[in-house]
Amino acid sequence: MTTLAQEQTPKSLFVPETGATLTPREVEVLRLLATGASNRAIIAELVVSIPTVKTHVSRILGKLNVQSRTRAATVARDLHLV
Repeated sequence: MTTLAQEQTPKSLFVPETGATLTPREVEVLRLLATGASNRAIIAELVVSIPTVKTHVSRILGKLNVQSRTRAATVARDLHLV
């Protein structure tokens, strides 16, 4: 099984618990969220705008069926995604 931490170039990722699929960019954002990165850190790392980061985070939370960034990181770990 490939985890996010092992991937060099993110690919779409199926989330078994919800049946949703994270896009490659959402995978990158989730990887950073799981390390505790702030929006500013994500912006600096991925060279995107704040609205883009907020959109990705919102979609990730929805696809993982969680309400917070902390819970998203926990679910990602629980599902062995990171």
